[in-house]
Amino acid sequence: MKTRSTVLEGIKKINLIERDIKPAPDQVLVKTHSASICLADVQLYRKGYYFHAKRHEKPQYPMFLGHEAGGTVVAVGSRVHEYKEGDRVILMHSPRVSGNITPGGMSDYWVAHPMDVVPVPEEMDMDLASLGETVCPFVSVVFRSGIKLGDTVAVTGANFIGQIIAQGLKKSGALSVTVIDTRDFRLDMAKKLGADNVINSAKVNAYDVAMELTKGKGFDLVAQTAAYVDPTVEEYMNLAANIVKPMGIIVFQGDFLHSITIDNFQRWHHESLDIRSVAFRHYTPQQIQVWTPDCLKVMQHGLIQIKPLVTSTFPLEKVAEAFRLVDEDPDQLKVVLKP
Repeated sequence: MKTRSTVLEGIKKINLIERDIKPAPDQVLVKTHSASICLADVQLYRKGYYFHAKRHEKPQYPMFLGHEAGGTVVAVGSRVHEYKEGDRVILMHSPRVSGNITPGGMSDYWVAHPMDVVPVPEEMDMDLASLGETVCPFVSVVFRSGIKLGDTVAVTGANFIGQIIAQGLKKSGALSVTVIDTRDFRLDMAKKLGADNVINSAKVNAYDVAMELTKGKGFDLVAQTAAYVDPTVEEYMNLAANIVKPMGIIVFQGDFLHSITIDNFQRWHHESLDIRSVAFRHYTPQQIQVWTPDCLKVMQHGLIQIKPLVTSTFPLEKVAEAFRLVDEDPDQLKVVLKP
């Protein structure tokens, strides 16, 4: 099978190359419906590595990119019994299984171990389903956040992650949801999708406004969603710790790709803050298989609006242009590629 695949050949050097691909005896071959760009992909594009701790390591090129994708099984290896030709699947890649961080989903076709994919529910829109890998972790944050009916909630960061979590917390019983970000486009989107209050921390003192909204008490729950290459990670992690009430909950998801300094760490202990780090994608592959159906159900039935968060769509042959846009425009919440 010939496929076009997105390959990173150096810093900001993206190409689409043709290569041969076929499933091993324990793999499935999938025809891509669509794939999307993760901010972790942008980190690779900019730096050649994921984590700050690896800054001295030489990047290993070429890298075949793409871990957010969905499609249809077109062939199965001789030892595969979980799937058959025609099944629709979502790439839910786990490095624990595959031993690499870039399974190559930004392609016409890709291969994966059965534990690297999950089935698409019947009648689910494939445009939505193909975003399952990037949406399910954030729905999982809502599930495990500890939200209670009547809670006042803040979300620091109105990126793709924050937009999903803010909607989920509102639907789960929050009395009010306040979204904090530095960009009006993101805040306008959050308001349109159900946020009660928005705060632009580049224009006002977010702490003061938060205290005014909560009458000095702080929020019952704060979801800190700035992550990956977002420049507000440190600022917003500290803001979350300062605007949550004593014995309140801070929940966060997403890798911090550089070290941060916590200014008020003693408050975590002395005021008994409940700190919850939810990392759905870093669980064992078996746990991913168990958790994913509940997350997909939320997507399938429209309990959270996802499609408005897709800000640009490109054909696969314009993948280099798509990466340049994501790299340069922070208002791009999610960019999708279609073969």
